[in-house]
Amino acid sequence: MALENWDWFIKLAETENFTKAAESLQISQQTLSARLVALEKTLEAKLIVRGTPLSLTSAGMVFLIFAREQRQASRDMLRQIGEVTGGGAGILKVGISHVRGRLLMPQAIRRMHAVLPGVSIHLVEGTNRELIRMAEHAEVDAVIARLGMSIPGVEVTPLYEEEVVLAIRGDLLESIVAMPAKECAERLSNEGIGKLKECPFVLESIDDIAGRIAYSELRNAGIDPKVVATSENLPTLLAMAAEGLGAVFCPVNMFDVLHDSLTKDLVRITLSEQAKYDISLGIPLQREEWKALESFKDLIKDQTSLINAKKETAAFIR
Repeated sequence: MALENWDWFIKLAETENFTKAAESLQISQQTLSARLVALEKTLEAKLIVRGTPLSLTSAGMVFLIFAREQRQASRDMLRQIGEVTGGGAGILKVGISHVRGRLLMPQAIRRMHAVLPGVSIHLVEGTNRELIRMAEHAEVDAVIARLGMSIPGVEVTPLYEEEVVLAIRGDLLESIVAMPAKECAERLSNEGIGKLKECPFVLESIDDIAGRIAYSELRNAGIDPKVVATSENLPTLLAMAAEGLGAVFCPVNMFDVLHDSLTKDLVRITLSEQAKYDISLGIPLQREEWKALESFKDLIKDQTSLINAKKETAAFIR
């Protein structure tokens, strides 16, 4: 049985932009436009006013409510059928950042498949701000993000502590501060990064965690940064740093998921305590009980407990 899927319309309404919606859905703008034309023809009603940004008509607003309700009803139906026919089926939608997805999801999906092979996990990647919005609007079943202690309508479970560091090629650091790179990195870790006023930087968007921490650390150090490039893709920025284009602020766990060819020439500089923050699991409270979601919650808590143990062991050794 084919279930009608209106996710494309929901995405178009949320992004208010054909280009962004098509990129997110991984379809062409022509395909997306054709779907809209066909739907409007079927309903004999105009749903969207094209413009920048596009907007919904009154009929479009009504259809958006219907589309969201039908999406949730379809998910609930698949889950309930899965529960009564063998303990789990359906699609579990998880919101997560690109970097944390690489860190956590391969093992999580492998373990999940071993327990509930009928459940498919669909990853929805986004910035921290986007992930919070997904949780608030129950667009996904769970998110893994920096959530704070409380978000209305969302059950928040702390998982592990994440830390942003400053990564820079050793030879670039030595050209700015006249001392061996490792010695300099240790000194800057203890004294602050104020001596890097002449350093070039490649920075993430301020919309995400590393970007906000970067600008805060630079401001507190009295640095007006020479920005060579900006991007929302941290691996790309790290690749730029590996080429010596500038220093990059990034979560330290990136060094655990990226190949040594990107990180072997980089030294890390520890920042202030404000560069540390909790990563949590967020589950919208309106979700019905579902064995797959409970299993995912348990295994991700178990998996991230190993990250905490590794961090505690490293701190003890130091």
